[in-house]
Amino acid sequence: MNSLWENTVNLPMYEELNKNINVDVAIIGGGISGILTAYKLKKQGIKAVIFEKDRICQKTTAYTTGKITLAHSLIYEELISNFGIDKAMEYAYLNKKAIEEYENIIKEENIECDFEKCNAYLYTKEDENKLIKEYNALLKCDIDCEYIEESLLPLKFKGAIKYKNQGKFNPFKFIKHILKDLTIYENTFIEEVKAKRKTLITDSGYKIKANKIIFACSFPFLNVPGYYFLRMHQELSYFLILKNTKKLKDIYLNVDEKGYSFRGYDDILLFGGEKHRSGENKTGEKYQNLREEIKKLYPGFEEIGHYASEDCMTIDKVPYIGLFSKAFKDVYVITGFNKWGMTSSMVAANIISDMILKGFDYKDSIFSPERFDTKGIKKSILKEGPYSIKGIGKEFLNIPDTTLKSLPLGHGGIVEYKGEKVGVYKDEEGNCYIVPSKCPHLNCELTWNPDEKTWDCPCHGSRFDYMGNIIYSPSIYDLECIEKKVKKE
Repeated sequence: MNSLWENTVNLPMYEELNKNINVDVAIIGGGISGILTAYKLKKQGIKAVIFEKDRICQKTTAYTTGKITLAHSLIYEELISNFGIDKAMEYAYLNKKAIEEYENIIKEENIECDFEKCNAYLYTKEDENKLIKEYNALLKCDIDCEYIEESLLPLKFKGAIKYKNQGKFNPFKFIKHILKDLTIYENTFIEEVKAKRKTLITDSGYKIKANKIIFACSFPFLNVPGYYFLRMHQELSYFLILKNTKKLKDIYLNVDEKGYSFRGYDDILLFGGEKHRSGENKTGEKYQNLREEIKKLYPGFEEIGHYASEDCMTIDKVPYIGLFSKAFKDVYVITGFNKWGMTSSMVAANIISDMILKGFDYKDSIFSPERFDTKGIKKSILKEGPYSIKGIGKEFLNIPDTTLKSLPLGHGGIVEYKGEKVGVYKDEEGNCYIVPSKCPHLNCELTWNPDEKTWDCPCHGSRFDYMGNIIYSPSIYDLECIEKKVKKE
């Protein structure tokens, strides 16, 4: 379904690229991070051109909750432990600067985007000690906060941290304004990037020569060098769009295992949670679990929509913003926002524009992709590698125990069909949609997500609808629909 923001704003449409062109900066990806970066470069006279495979802001950006905050769950105590106090303070400072910059742009350009200053709360119903440790870390990082024991939510908890001077907005209303005067090509699929030659090639064969290239496409599809598929995985979270609940000014996140999120927008509540690694939702019932949980707080709620969002998760909880690889000069990357895309997008736009406009290298920044040396890559492989090995191994070792005939109506699964393993979705009328069982990215075996009716890759998070159309990267190709088998009456 459409997200909450799509239902409030129609973003402009742009033409497809139909010729060879030369540009100052080529940005791959038309989400908010790419748009903000182009906007900041444009203000300084740099022609940055955005290339989007589909429509701008229709993927991760569309399904954000629109929180502008540095309350990124329990992270600062861990940052101090892993990186030291100086790097943790840099993380806090650049996120605080991002919040202020949103507010300044909105005021200076008089943007009507429902921006509100608010407080952000992290709370626990289980272990107060972890919140107290985080609160002490926040004080060391000079973050404006306080520890409290009560809130406006109709629930009890053991403790909470109140972050002051945070924000929330309608991202589509904001984006619609800053799109003015930007050059954007939609339905323009960048099929190949020759990074050393700084050339992009579309699936129609058109070439874009650029002085600089920015990957702002959620999960970078260029595997080597960089090895981002070993540094990240993707997670799904599920949201209900609700009415007839209490109007909330502030934003809330539970830091316990379930991690429920509350975000009010006028008389609407976005309630989310039930997160899991992409490709690991075999049993379904995520939306139903949310309904049962919210019923405890607001028995008379009215559900007007629901959706799932997918986010890139780094192994150390810090985004990758900077040079794509030491091997490529003038090629940059923006990825790994760990569910905090609105604030992190502004952080990224500030860093990348500084690198391009002022020559800053940011190689010693906490956000630098270079923070992983050889030892770091080994750590990544140890953490993420088993998922790839398991996913690829399933393709060769697992023998499906389900047949096309035995697959229930309204369900999907890996079955044996005509002597091959395939993915099949059987709709309520008995029509079967048959696709390959392997992800085109690195040949991991896909799994069926019953809540979304999608094929999800458990290795790196590529997702496809039941007809095989790509929804989320790093795969850049659809699943070829092998056959649509129509039930005979």
